[in-house]
Amino acid sequence: MGEQPQIVVVGAGAIGMSLSGWISPNYGNLSLLAIGESLRVIKERGLKSYAKGKREVTVAMPLRAIGSMSEVESPDIVVISVKNYDLDSTSRDLKRQLCDHEPVVVALQNGVSNQQILPKYFARVVYGVVCYNAWRDAPGEVGHERQGYIILGTPANDLQDEMLEIKRIFDLGIRCVITDRLQDAAHCKLVVNLANPLMTLVGAERRPIESYGILAKMALALYKEGIELLQAAGFHEHSLGPVPSWRFLRLGARLPAFLLTPVLRLNAGRLGMNSMAQDVFGGRSNTELEELNGYMLGLARKTGFPTPINETVYDVARERFGPGFRPISETELWTRIKERVRAAKSGQNAIPRH
Repeated sequence: MGEQPQIVVVGAGAIGMSLSGWISPNYGNLSLLAIGESLRVIKERGLKSYAKGKREVTVAMPLRAIGSMSEVESPDIVVISVKNYDLDSTSRDLKRQLCDHEPVVVALQNGVSNQQILPKYFARVVYGVVCYNAWRDAPGEVGHERQGYIILGTPANDLQDEMLEIKRIFDLGIRCVITDRLQDAAHCKLVVNLANPLMTLVGAERRPIESYGILAKMALALYKEGIELLQAAGFHEHSLGPVPSWRFLRLGARLPAFLLTPVLRLNAGRLGMNSMAQDVFGGRSNTELEELNGYMLGLARKTGFPTPINETVYDVARERFGPGFRPISETELWTRIKERVRAAKSGQNAIPRH
């Protein structure tokens, strides 16, 4: 790589736009690969970005948007921010456009299935664990909860020089760290992502929540179950920066609902819509349910560890996600969870084999 590596961010979704928007004002050699209306809008008036709760102070910033890799000569770093369900087709198309050129690829997906997909197409892949929430409001417009935090790593702890260079550039706009424990970091993020279908199912950000106490109990019980599953599978806690620690989440799971209500109410205003909810409410047929909750259920089958809470959330999401989706009340969902937990304790429940 030269002094100013050529970077292309692939995907004008929430993560691709927010990352590009934070870095590009301080780094001139970055382009965002977009298509359709996103490409047209960003080319015409730049990228609009705002912090949660401050949409009235949306900032418009210039950003180089391209429609094809042919518009950039031999990119050094390609950041792929599309979701897992689009990753294989996107990677295949990028490989075709890049021909024999081999850039360093930075993968920014939830879960770990990208570790099976990307090596089929690219020789040098760095994986990023994204520890912030962002959402796409419209083509070329993105909101975010906080300024980004990304953990970089590789399964074999190689590509150290490449990761240092990527970190140097990312640090111009976000907080970036390098880990030698990628699998721990990625799996810890999976625990946090377990709540994505839960919050989507109850329509958080889309309908009035009747009981924040019940919603908090469900989320914290889901986190606690996920933490215990990871420990049973041999994984260890890894700091995710601003994300609460395992100790904090476990403590919260032991608190009564009435104590949790004011905490969740206080935070509800700054927690933007998660990526799964963006897909479901946006009318998409694909979600990351299998890559996130489904993967954890597979891990539960391998270890024999019971996960009745995740099973319930997963099953209800499979039932309800799709065209014409309507949220379920947190009370009804909590009732179904408690029934599954009771059945598991009595030995009547088995982990589903979807």
